[in-house]
Amino acid sequence: MIVLGLSGLPYAQDHLLKNTTDLHPLDERNVQGLDSAACLIVDGEVIAAAAEERFTGDKGTGRFPANAVNYVLREAGIDKDDVQAIAHGFDYDRRRRLFAGAQDYFDAVLSSATMVESLQNAGWTDVAERFHAVDHHVAHAASAYYPSGFASALCVVSDGMGETESLSVFRARDGHLEKLHSQPISQSLGLLYSICTRFLGFASNSDEYKVMGLAAYGDPEPYRELFETLVTFDDGTGSIQVDWPSGALGNPELGYPTAMRYLESVAFPSPTQNGEVVTEHADFAAALQARLTVMLTSLTSHWLRKTGETSLCLAGGTFLNCRANQAICDLPAVERVFVQPASGDDGTALGAALRVTQELGAPYAGRPEGFQPYTGPSYTTDEVRQALRERSEHGGISWEYVGLTDDYFAAAARDLARDRIISWFHGRMEFGPRALGNRSILGLPKGDRIKERINSLVKFREPFRPFAPAVLDEDRDRLFETRALAPTRYMLCTARVRADQHAAVSGIVHADGTARIQDVRKDYNPGFWALLKAVKEETGTGCVVNTSFNVKGQPLIMDPRTAIDTFLRTSLDRLYIEGFIVQKAVGAA
Repeated sequence: MIVLGLSGLPYAQDHLLKNTTDLHPLDERNVQGLDSAACLIVDGEVIAAAAEERFTGDKGTGRFPANAVNYVLREAGIDKDDVQAIAHGFDYDRRRRLFAGAQDYFDAVLSSATMVESLQNAGWTDVAERFHAVDHHVAHAASAYYPSGFASALCVVSDGMGETESLSVFRARDGHLEKLHSQPISQSLGLLYSICTRFLGFASNSDEYKVMGLAAYGDPEPYRELFETLVTFDDGTGSIQVDWPSGALGNPELGYPTAMRYLESVAFPSPTQNGEVVTEHADFAAALQARLTVMLTSLTSHWLRKTGETSLCLAGGTFLNCRANQAICDLPAVERVFVQPASGDDGTALGAALRVTQELGAPYAGRPEGFQPYTGPSYTTDEVRQALRERSEHGGISWEYVGLTDDYFAAAARDLARDRIISWFHGRMEFGPRALGNRSILGLPKGDRIKERINSLVKFREPFRPFAPAVLDEDRDRLFETRALAPTRYMLCTARVRADQHAAVSGIVHADGTARIQDVRKDYNPGFWALLKAVKEETGTGCVVNTSFNVKGQPLIMDPRTAIDTFLRTSLDRLYIEGFIVQKAVGAA
């Protein structure tokens, strides 16, 4: 059985841009159907998955994932006609009657016909016969449950919105998903966080992780009462209530003006961000983060008690919030947790494909070492060499080929030990927003002003933004306090840095004393594990700063040419790429 999974609403962004005058740049993502992606499953095995943004450079795009589709087919060595089912992570058609007053918008943006048309425009035939629309939250739930390896689990999905829902709770057993609870968009935790992100001067549906980082610098007390009044939990029904004033969720294309006015009336004028930490902004972010965490832990605890489950599967953009995930992982009732690494809407391409695969009788095969997020393109030695030759013709770089040998890993470890900042490009690209050791920028955790140097000279981003550590599994417990559940393997859960280890890893300790760790194991990523072993031999600690190989506004880098060009326009010291060690020529930009 061959199933193609798709995410995104291909005409949503164009419709917004075409039909909204004076659209503020921070509101260009106030639309559903972003983060388009493609995934291919053959006989229950995930062959390939990637987001369209990685091919086009248009970060977070929701447009038809033509490049991603071509990639996954090419990776499997098949043609369009070989695909037996096409799964899409939205099913608005069953809700058509709810859009009686907006039929033109429904037909232009939400209808499954838009994805069918996009496929036909890309040369696909017999699309309608193969097409399966999957409920958005079911796709999210499937993306977490099936790869988890759990026979039974409580599955919680939370995002800005699905078709009509913002949060869903499922009991997952023996391959089946039974919905126990759902909440409408008006009660959306994800939308609350996004609106507050916009209120703080960041972009909605894009910069929520910045607010999570800013929260660590604040004190929640000044705004605690505001959020405790605005957001409450009913333990009798297991429901979250967001008590917005009337009309607050209207006019998203204009930046939710009623919600903005409300927040200004109870807090302060909506700021314009300049990258500095302002006390009242940090306090507001801290109170928002604290309330989100309480709501998610309260809801999870309620449904764990009600179902008796001890295993937990989480998906949806809300669960990219690592601080909340830490609190959930620390719940006494939780024994196992899996958070889908691609918890945003890109992951619904995977989830929709898994759901349809299950329905058609070819269940997900899984892997003994757990879910592998390395599903994107990889490049051969010859392809990298060709890219280096093309770039070196114009000057700017020198390089040598060492191969993936002990000498290669030792050279990278020495560079890190000498406080150099390197880029690390190997194997298949990661699926999801986190760099997990295949497309990474690395540094020494105790390096001189390492956070400041990477933020200002390499990433060109706000100085308050924290960095995550990648740590050898054998050194994890010496450095961090953590239950080491599955989310730590994917940089999806924070851990407290042990007090006596702050100096050893000072560059990754956030303002609240935590770090968003990646627990690196040999069976998950043997090459990255080998590098950390070499780093440990040089420094005594198998830990590095690990941030995504890109700069501000750029998607995670996919291919060698983009890697080389990005290396040259930043202050990176070395590029390690598939056995090649690349340096900048004297005087290179």
